[in-house]
Amino acid sequence: MREKNNILVSGKQTKVGKSLTFYVEENLQLSLKKYFSDFISADVLFSKDKFNFRCEINIHIDSSIFVKTSGLSNDAYGSFNISNEKLKKRIRRYHRKLIDHRTNPKKNLKNLDLNKYVIKDSQSKIMEEEDEPVIIAESEEKIKVLSVSEAIMLMNLNDEIVYFFKNIKTNRLNILFRRSDGNIGWLDPKK
Repeated sequence: MREKNNILVSGKQTKVGKSLTFYVEENLQLSLKKYFSDFISADVLFSKDKFNFRCEINIHIDSSIFVKTSGLSNDAYGSFNISNEKLKKRIRRYHRKLIDHRTNPKKNLKNLDLNKYVIKDSQSKIMEEEDEPVIIAESEEKIKVLSVSEAIMLMNLNDEIVYFFKNIKTNRLNILFRRSDGNIGWLDPKK
């Protein structure tokens, strides 16, 4: 693995000491060492709610593989341990798929570029006065060409509620979403 400088430990409205930083770096490297010899970067963010600490771990394993977990506990070490266990569980579950996905390159697949918008709630006064919605945030994303199982894997790794992708078999845009009963829904529009 690379040196510890690719693991960034920080706090949001809380201070992170040297011992917590050392603990996080050592345990995170031990968690990843079993499955991956190298990773791009890892960001660990600690924040404080009223009575609990929240730990969010974001790891870029490969250029297209991003794993995100979070944990909540009454102390910072406990929140990191919970988040780290979730990370190990996700990586263990999807390790074979991740390795197969990286080592078996398919024919040259082209990803689509996409603009992503966050729109303000429709209850606001501005919405009543204008015909167009107010845009709060804008970012650019790439729509990946994936199979349904790969899209489900990436949706679970990133802990997302909705995932938008281009289906490799049908060459159509598809949407995966987490339903209220906990199952995953799949929208595949017909021609």
